[in-house]
Amino acid sequence: MLDMFVWIVFFHWIQSSAAQSTFDYIIIGGGTSGLAVANRLSERANITVAVIEPGGDQRYNPNVTSVDGFTSAFNTSIDWSYRSAPQGSAGNRELTYYAGKALGGTSTINGMTYIRGEVAQFDAWEAIGNQGWNWINLLPYYRKSEAFYPPTLAQQEAGSSYIAECHGFGGPVTVGNPYDLANGSFFDVALSSWQRLGQPENLDLNSGHVQGFATWPQTLNRTANVRQDAARAYYYPIENRPNLVVIRGTANKILWKEVDCGDPIHAEAVELTEMDGNVKSIRATREVILSAGAFRSPAILELSGVGNPKILSRLGIDIQLSNPAVGESLQDQPANLFTYQLTNETGIEGFTPWANFATANDLFGDQTSEIANYTRHQLHSWAVRVANSSDGAVNATALEYLFRVQHNLIFRQNVPCVEMLLDVTHNASLTPFWNLLPFSRGSVHIASTDPLSYPIIDPNFLSLDWETDIQAAIARTIRKFWGTQPIRNYGVVETSPGLSVVPLNATDSQWERYIKSTVSPNYHPLGSASMLPRELGGVVDSNLTVYGTSNVRVVDASVLPFQPSGHLTSTLYAVAERISDVIKDTW
Repeated sequence: MLDMFVWIVFFHWIQSSAAQSTFDYIIIGGGTSGLAVANRLSERANITVAVIEPGGDQRYNPNVTSVDGFTSAFNTSIDWSYRSAPQGSAGNRELTYYAGKALGGTSTINGMTYIRGEVAQFDAWEAIGNQGWNWINLLPYYRKSEAFYPPTLAQQEAGSSYIAECHGFGGPVTVGNPYDLANGSFFDVALSSWQRLGQPENLDLNSGHVQGFATWPQTLNRTANVRQDAARAYYYPIENRPNLVVIRGTANKILWKEVDCGDPIHAEAVELTEMDGNVKSIRATREVILSAGAFRSPAILELSGVGNPKILSRLGIDIQLSNPAVGESLQDQPANLFTYQLTNETGIEGFTPWANFATANDLFGDQTSEIANYTRHQLHSWAVRVANSSDGAVNATALEYLFRVQHNLIFRQNVPCVEMLLDVTHNASLTPFWNLLPFSRGSVHIASTDPLSYPIIDPNFLSLDWETDIQAAIARTIRKFWGTQPIRNYGVVETSPGLSVVPLNATDSQWERYIKSTVSPNYHPLGSASMLPRELGGVVDSNLTVYGTSNVRVVDASVLPFQPSGHLTSTLYAVAERISDVIKDTW
């Protein structure tokens, strides 16, 4: 009764607060990370939270809810459909970036894949200067966010497996395999072929070790047979909390309080444009939290006067805080695709979420040591090239250090650097593949003071020769797989690229032409407001507070310093859960 009384009293107080447009916390972006943070902060009845989000409620949209409708929301009203800058190493093509424009953000339209990454990668976050960010500290938050459905007996017989202690069972994000997981024995056929090539079976891709072939789980509600996006997990169940408000609109910029010269700048409000075009401001008494994603969060910082003085001055934006690293170090994985026709029926009914994660040693075998030495000697020139492409915004020495950490993960710690998916139907297959840990770095920056304008997104795909070389090596491995017994018994015919385009004895230049002409984003952009020491090009510290500010944080994929050997959603939830505890402890 006392709890109810507190909420009733607080309800009347919050109505007054909302009318005054004042909140303790303002979260910019109601996506994957933002709604998780909003949920956790609003657990405390005595604080108020506002979420600014231009996308709407899509809980009944079949393009969102369907567990087998991946891509159906692309190029619809709930997709931002960003376009990249022309990619010089990809035929000067402008590539499309799909991103969710809805409550729940990109978790409403993505492939629902739930794969965390490798222990050593998260430990590397701490090793480069982010105290407390390591696998051991993140694992409880992976579990906290997760409600895992163990595979049914039929699903286990079809290839799904798990290790119970790796999972959480009481969190908001339901995770598992759909009831229409592929039946039959084709998983064993594929596994046997990979094993002949030296690849192991992986019993749980979320154990912190991802090498091998496995069935991956998805963010779905198996019982209801719907996608479990961030809104369904973190917002809809608590949408009636009186201290949590979602405001439809676009955040224009952060407004700053006057402070003494030399003191950290302090956010006091956020200016936004409502859906009807009205511009207004709402005040934050504690913090402003940017969760607008790897493209929009750095753009909002720039619109607010935080970023590279060259860019801000050119647009006539008053410089509040100089940090050229804002919007730099953008990382995404370059992806290509093979397609196959199977002349012999597979008998498959249902979905095949199968993946193989491979290490450099798996890919290069006896040549691995030679390739490791060669690439290690290239790190300096790569760092200089990336720094030069940033017009000096990125420091080459700092970047070389980070490249050496990444190189060590790949070649000394044997972290998987390759992902190959296997999507099989009755008589056809798609085999997408990508380099998980590219060294290329790009950027995202505003080109206008109009907050409704899209920023310039330049992932800088394949800007280093190594990126094309490793894609070609993956492609050759996929051809070996499809030519290996027992899977070759299914009468495998490669339909794309096909032997007429890339023959069996293809030269490096033939592979290069194919890869560059067909490469696409993998839709895992991160790093554009990296959690790093300031001297290494950091934008936020280990508490995700923007350097030089007293009360602005970034909580989304922008802050991740390296790509994980996994998919982003699970890690974004874990980061949001952990930082929510940090914020609560701060206040």
